[in-house]
Amino acid sequence: MKKSSITGWKDVFTFTLIQTLKNKTFIISTVILLVLSMVSMPIISMITSGARSDAKGPSPVGKVYIYNETTLTNMDFQELNKDKNMSHIVFEATGEDYKVVEKRIKDNENNSIILTIKENEGNYSLNFIKASKGPINDSSLQLLQNSVATQFETIKMKALGIKDEQLAMIHAEVKTKVSMADISGAEIVKEDTSISGSEYWFIYGLLFIVLMVNIMASTQIASSIVTEKSTRVIEYLLTSVKPLALMVGKIMAMLIAVLLQLLSFVIILAISNKVSKALSTGNGESILSQYLPKNIFQNLNIINIVFCIILIILGMIFYATLAGLTGATVSRIEEIQEGLMLFTFTNIIGAYIGIGAASVLMAKGINGFVIFSFLFPLSSPFILPGAILVGKVSLLIAAAAIILQVLFIIFLFIFVSKVFETLILHNGNKIKIKELIKLSKKV
Repeated sequence: MKKSSITGWKDVFTFTLIQTLKNKTFIISTVILLVLSMVSMPIISMITSGARSDAKGPSPVGKVYIYNETTLTNMDFQELNKDKNMSHIVFEATGEDYKVVEKRIKDNENNSIILTIKENEGNYSLNFIKASKGPINDSSLQLLQNSVATQFETIKMKALGIKDEQLAMIHAEVKTKVSMADISGAEIVKEDTSISGSEYWFIYGLLFIVLMVNIMASTQIASSIVTEKSTRVIEYLLTSVKPLALMVGKIMAMLIAVLLQLLSFVIILAISNKVSKALSTGNGESILSQYLPKNIFQNLNIINIVFCIILIILGMIFYATLAGLTGATVSRIEEIQEGLMLFTFTNIIGAYIGIGAASVLMAKGINGFVIFSFLFPLSSPFILPGAILVGKVSLLIAAAAIILQVLFIIFLFIFVSKVFETLILHNGNKIKIKELIKLSKKV
């Protein structure tokens, strides 16, 4: 049997891309995605600014009734009035009946709280009671609790006769450092290759986006092939192009369509971020600048960006080729989900290896498993782009991962070329993996 040719793939690419971009489902999903991305940042900004506004401005607490049940005297919290947000709060040590004060707060003074300070075998507890209904919410009460607790520590130290200088020494930060030395006694400097929590979530977010784009593009490719097989349209297409050219053209067209979706999403998201910054009444920071790692932009350069784009595109081509092969093994639309199970499982394996590597990076830094995840073709498109952008990957490893990815894709195309021509016209039960391997040896 003659080898499959890719002659004519450009015609298939052009036709498929035009038809995909004109498809109503594609247009509607793109519009929905863009609308959601446009409103996402302002909505997040409104929610977070609302939460921050609870933490800023004058406290809604007007009065604090203090019940001191300890051996400590001079329970003076007036120092807290130096804070402009708490300057109006009245701290009153009282001996009134607890039930009377509690009823008063419930009926008339819902902006007041009761603070009970207890002592039990040298341990102290501060209990706060507020009205169930009123202007005092949990966040504002938590702020007051933290301030009162800090001031109480000062009161306790002064009651024990500890001076400010001694108190500063008690609270002074103690730093420890463990160093290794060689046989001559010189210190061995070991680079910290671990990542911070924000860097982990950045890598995780990018990984999740790549996973979703892979699944979206590959599902569309498989569905398109199965639809054309079930409607026998593919038989007409095969009169002018070879099966492999058909697959390559469809894969590239679907990838370009999804990448256009993704590019438009990124552009609209950037615009949305600018809008949220303009509408922000807080510190003037945009949403992305608040949640992205602070050092992310210092690692952005043309080389890193190019490496990231190449890795993502190669990963998409690899998984899209798998999806095209999967679509060829299925003959009916109703079987598409079953046929894509193995493909989806492969995607998830690669993503989970990437997530595991990101967790190891945060806990311990770079080790053998992390380097394996960088180089392994199933996981490198997920973990490596984010790791490059946070500056934890050398360009040598990135180049090695690209070379391995290209070799893996070539191997996959050789395998596909051996079985695709037979599979593309297959009508019947779904082809299993063992049958695919046998078929590749026979063809």
